[in-house]
Amino acid sequence: MKQSSLYGQSQQNQWSARRAATASLAAVISGRSLNQVLPKHELQVDEQDRAFYRDLILGSCRYYQRLNAIAKILLKQAFGDEDQDLHALLVIGLYQLVVQQKAPHAAVHATVDCADELGKGYAKSVINACLRRYGREYESILPALDDNPVTATSHPKWLVKMLRAAWPDQWQAILQENNQLPPLCLRVNRRFSSRDAYLARLTAAGFGAERAAYSDDGIYWLEPGDVTQLPGFDLGHVSVQDEAAQLAAQLINPQANERMLDACAAPGGKSAHLLERGDIQLTALDIDPQRAERISENLSRLELSADIVCGDIQQADAWWDGQGYDAILLDVPCSATGVIRRHPDIKLLRQRQDIAALQQTQADILAQAWLMLKPGGRLLYATCSVLPAENEQQVAAFLANQDDAKVEPMVTAWGTAVSVGRQLFPQTKGHDGFYYALLTKDID
Repeated sequence: MKQSSLYGQSQQNQWSARRAATASLAAVISGRSLNQVLPKHELQVDEQDRAFYRDLILGSCRYYQRLNAIAKILLKQAFGDEDQDLHALLVIGLYQLVVQQKAPHAAVHATVDCADELGKGYAKSVINACLRRYGREYESILPALDDNPVTATSHPKWLVKMLRAAWPDQWQAILQENNQLPPLCLRVNRRFSSRDAYLARLTAAGFGAERAAYSDDGIYWLEPGDVTQLPGFDLGHVSVQDEAAQLAAQLINPQANERMLDACAAPGGKSAHLLERGDIQLTALDIDPQRAERISENLSRLELSADIVCGDIQQADAWWDGQGYDAILLDVPCSATGVIRRHPDIKLLRQRQDIAALQQTQADILAQAWLMLKPGGRLLYATCSVLPAENEQQVAAFLANQDDAKVEPMVTAWGTAVSVGRQLFPQTKGHDGFYYALLTKDID
């Protein structure tokens, strides 16, 4: 018996890019992340069409709030729960017209035909009518959307309000940057060569690249493509990692023979960077078995080794030997509001009520990690969030109740000094949004 896939067709059948994007968007609307659905849906598409598929799904998530508002205007009656894939298809069609600005005769026809691929040909007339109505009436539809920051910037209302309150001078720039395509930053493995030496290799091979402004090991690839084609990639000479994330190893500054913990380590980029920068004894911890396996795979490619542990930092008795660490990197679970441009499905998946739960998790992890730090040791608290509640406010609350903790000043050219630590915002052709605070523990 053939195993069925989405919409009742064989998994052996190839999907069009539009159908795959529709399936992915419908899954995100129902609460699943692109990390969960994109890899398998991409395999359903011909290789030559996969870039188009990625553009459709990432772009439709990036502009979902705006496109969804337009779809609701165009629909005389909303699709039922059983037809949310049709709503997703309409949004995919609108993305092609509104954002990609494709010729209506091509985009409309192909999108309408996709209803047949879904096994829902009965909806073709509705999809066709909505898309063609947009083509006739967009001049009257768009101005009202431009006056509302939610539909103008395609961000959920709760996030717009929080950012405007937290960052009155920066919130509009943050929202704008979240809708841009992110650059690709490389991290040079200094165990094999210096950044300048690898940059010369790239230039000689015809790759346009330039030094990162703040990371000692960072290079921006100006016209990115297949990373496996980069000189020495298969040998571990270079990895992909955002510049802001590269600052973690730079700040914690591993020293020879130190015993270190990367407490929320998957997928292993920061662990690898720590090992590249120093001969240390590293424990890389993650609670998820599949993500812990990713750490192993990434370190293996780079010919690096660490004690990889699948475990919960809040249940340390199950894996910790009780010996304190010289340094701990604590990249805690967060809202990921600093990396929306890389993960635009965050706009659909994250909810306002999630922040309080994340704050509690962060506080619990920070308190437990502090118990595992040696006197005189250092702990780097990090998030990829731009929300003060997860960042400076979280660390300030910890410091207020922890007499043996001290925040270390950061004299850097990057980011914005806040009450505790430094906040980075996403930058055009530069780093993502991130937060860092470096703490030290008093010697008894």
